[in-house]
Amino acid sequence: MTGSALPSPVIFLVDDDAGLLRLMEKTLRREGLATASAASGKAALDWLQQNTAALMLLDLKLPDIEGKELINHLATLNRSIPFIIITGQGDERVAADMMKRGALDYLVKDVRFIEFVPTVVRRALERLEKEKRLAAAEESQKRESAFNQAVFNTSGAALMVLDAKLCILRFNPACESLSEYTFDEVRGKPVWNFLAVSREIEAVKEMFGQLRDWAPALHSENHWRTKSGGERTIGWAHTAFRDAAGRLEFIICAGIDLTDRKRLEMEVLEISDREQRRIAQDLHDGLGQQLAGIACLCDALKQDMAAQKSPQAADATKVASLLTDAVGQTRRLARGLYPVENKPEGLMHALAELAERTTDIFRVDCQFLCPRPIRVENDSVATHLYRIAQEAVTNAIKHGKAKWIEIGLASSAQRIILAVRSDGTSYRKTPHPSAKGMGLRIMQYRSGLIGGSVLVQRRPEGGTEVICTLNRSPSAAKAKP
Repeated sequence: MTGSALPSPVIFLVDDDAGLLRLMEKTLRREGLATASAASGKAALDWLQQNTAALMLLDLKLPDIEGKELINHLATLNRSIPFIIITGQGDERVAADMMKRGALDYLVKDVRFIEFVPTVVRRALERLEKEKRLAAAEESQKRESAFNQAVFNTSGAALMVLDAKLCILRFNPACESLSEYTFDEVRGKPVWNFLAVSREIEAVKEMFGQLRDWAPALHSENHWRTKSGGERTIGWAHTAFRDAAGRLEFIICAGIDLTDRKRLEMEVLEISDREQRRIAQDLHDGLGQQLAGIACLCDALKQDMAAQKSPQAADATKVASLLTDAVGQTRRLARGLYPVENKPEGLMHALAELAERTTDIFRVDCQFLCPRPIRVENDSVATHLYRIAQEAVTNAIKHGKAKWIEIGLASSAQRIILAVRSDGTSYRKTPHPSAKGMGLRIMQYRSGLIGGSVLVQRRPEGGTEVICTLNRSPSAAKAKP
């Protein structure tokens, strides 16, 4: 047996014809390939147990071991190697059988045998290289898929994948825990069919429609209805993936459960509201009453000094006027801190005052419409609704340049509806995260705290309307028509 110190790939030649072996080695080395050779089956087995080769050219007719037996023995030893069969003329059927056993190709010992050896070897090596690259790519893809699957399944965030039809394709364990539904229960179904709360279904459909049609990514905050009937508040980041033609392939939705944080924020706001009411009451009933009493005394003193024609009568008149202004400012400050009275009709009265004050101060036609009395017994809910209306009115005047504004309050068996309509110019329905304006975000934030939703849209006849919808639920508003 002879060998070569040339670098890989090594072509291992096994044939009992010594002259043919030398010709094959010479031909392959001219092609820049390293070679090693063996003249018997046993010599081939001994060499392969100590060395490796990229490819073996194997003569089926060896003096000690047939080619088939050599291949089977190598498989038993776990030393299998890619191989090409060398056979004599008339043995093509045997060669075909060996191809079924894994041979890459075969060569027939005829007059052009040596001429074909480099071509067949190169073709086999190229095939092996392609298979190697393909196997490496598949392995890399498997590792990446396994990694992504591990991240998807172990992530503490709710991860959901929607297909091009906006149906659920993937649903990780965090989603299952959050919704109380298993993946099998939601597979292939639109998310709004059973997870989205009824009051937000249209908004959810509109948002996913934007992702499907044009938006690369969007952020949203909405509620999920759990299997047991509860509600969870979730902050979402949605990313759309498209093919080269721009067609939607799938949407990845990553969500964080905000329920506990929202509940805590609501409690903090309620504490803040209570403190504001206390300060307002102290201003109105304490400082305001004291200033009013001092104003009365000052007025009496002014009259006495005027009757006595005292030179300080003018100063007393000025002090009395300043005290009257201070009383008015104290009452206005108290009203600003506590705009909604602590009674079921407080929201109606506060909105009516807002409309009247807006007309007086800004010289616009502002009206309050309430077809029938709406009683809101939850003070916190009433205050948030008032602040939403106040913000919408301010936006209509400041940004929309409105000339008339209409504040409407209505209710049905299931919900309360607050609407602020104006002839002002429209602004974006969904503000961009980098937008500087805070008005829309504040309204959406307040509505979210009380379990409602805000929709901003153009009116068909022109202008803008802001609609806040709130379900009648024990946790949000206990309102009666």
